[in-house]
Amino acid sequence: MPQNNLKPEEWIFKAQNDLKTAEILLKENGPTDSICFHCHQTVEKTLKAFLISKKNKFPKIHDLIRLLNLCKEINKDFEELTREVSFLNRYYVETRYPSEVAIYSKDECKKALEATQKANQFIINKIS
Repeated sequence: MPQNNLKPEEWIFKAQNDLKTAEILLKENGPTDSICFHCHQTVEKTLKAFLISKKNKFPKIHDLIRLLNLCKEINKDFEELTREVSFLNRYYVETRYPSEVAIYSKDECKKALEATQKANQFIINKIS
């Protein structure tokens, strides 16, 4: 099924699974690259849920900044997430491929998770 045909709730469900995974991995001292990757995925999916909820399609991208800019075109309040989204955006490429293996400190992972939780809740509130 094409991604743009999914319902916002389906995107949010998957985003919540990514968030839970990041939280569990952090608590259990899991791989830091995986923690940060799941943080990125959470925000990517909730941004896409918002775009779908407003009957807009989105390009097949993983760039959180571009997705945030599309959301800002609909609702200027999304400007509030610029710092969090900019912080999380790099984790897609840095954590995805073996040639880019990165190890992050536990402190950085905590910051990534906090930014994710803030952005996730903000976006979900805009959908509701």
